[in-house]
Amino acid sequence: MPAWIDTALQWPLSVNVSIIVILSVAVPWAAVRLTRRLAPQPRREGGDELVGFTYGVYGLIYGVLLAFVIVITWERFAETEKLVMHETALLSELWRDSLVARPFIREDVQKNLVAYATSVVEDEWPSMAAEGRAHPRTEQIYENLWAITYHFAPQTKLQEAYMAEYLARMNDLSAARRMRILHSRMEVSGVLWLVLVIGAVPAVAYPLLFSCRQQWIQVMVAGSVMMIVMLGLLVTVSLQHPFSGTVAIEPEAFRQLLQSFDTRMHVPPAAGAG
Repeated sequence: MPAWIDTALQWPLSVNVSIIVILSVAVPWAAVRLTRRLAPQPRREGGDELVGFTYGVYGLIYGVLLAFVIVITWERFAETEKLVMHETALLSELWRDSLVARPFIREDVQKNLVAYATSVVEDEWPSMAAEGRAHPRTEQIYENLWAITYHFAPQTKLQEAYMAEYLARMNDLSAARRMRILHSRMEVSGVLWLVLVIGAVPAVAYPLLFSCRQQWIQVMVAGSVMMIVMLGLLVTVSLQHPFSGTVAIEPEAFRQLLQSFDTRMHVPPAAGAG
């Protein structure tokens, strides 16, 4: 993504919308004035039927394409939110499973679960937002969680059962973590962006071809089309990066999980296992 677009995404949503509204007034006003100077009203009369038909077909095709891309990016954004929720649920379940382990194993698991959730919030979230990458510190804590499982050595049937559940959830955690990081770097295809941006130009310029005696009406029509197209592109570019910009997934689920861990630390293991 170009640096200027990434910078614009960091601005408040109200600023971006205000810029779009201003451009949607200024650009059509200048374009209408220029068009009327180069091609006066009498020259354009009589062609409205052809222009209207072709614009209807073109507008339908472009509108469907833009809506398709918005739906795809929104579904991916929503899926990423679900992945974050699922990952925090798995961490909570791992804490519960660890209560049956031997004391020193249990303490190591819980300490690393807290460290992992803390590092995701403080280290990995900014890293995903800026670079779409995992953070080395979080990665190390994650590896520590796996290393602990190699020393479980269950001594009772109950511990064996919980060990099996713990390993299954660790595998699920690996998948959720991997997908979260992959989603942080996924973008809309460059080909689609090329089609959307190039296709937006005729969509905005078509209203200039209509013969309209009232200049302000033509400016209003062209401006309305430009505004809705630019807003659609803003939605698309904002949703394609789920961890950056003003429209971003916040690590609130991990913060709530840390509060839950803090509460559980003050509960005796026997009570916490219930």
